Amino acid sequence: MVVNEQQSFRGTFLMYGIILLELPTLVLISTLYFTGKLGEDGWIALLIVCTLMPLAFLLLMKITLETRMDENSFRYKSGPFQRSWKTLKKEDIKTISVHKKDGFMDYGGIGVRFLGKTKAYIFLADHVIEIEIGDRKLVFSTHKPREFEEMIESWKSSKR
Repeated sequence: MVVNEQQSFRGTFLMYGIILLELPTLVLISTLYFTGKLGEDGWIALLIVCTLMPLAFLLLMKITLETRMDENSFRYKSGPFQRSWKTLKKEDIKTISVHKKDGFMDYGGIGVRFLGKTKAYIFLADHVIEIEIGDRKLVFSTHKPREFEEMIESWKSSKR
């Protein structure tokens, strides 16, 4: 049995919220430029705003979290900056569990969070997978808590 999951911010309220913030700003800066209120160097402000806002939006839409759990390991990668899979072998994991937690409130927001020795990959989900490895803790949000719990039970039964 293998559990695969991919999460992103596409189609979430976050995407629409950013659009609702960026569009009025782009319209306002364009209006100010074309009416001459920005002065002679207004084109620089227009260029900067019209370049950075879409790039920031595209970057946010490219952020993903992919998790995969099979009989031997737990693997994850978080794009666009981490392109290769990080593998946690079953033998190296001290504890692994699935909890019903709001990762947004418990871990200080969405995205990749660093809290002391805890590294959290939080997207908009109601459950998290907590993994302890040595003195470090990794947290991943998930939309598939049942599948991961079944896989964890399979791990526990195979250790006996």
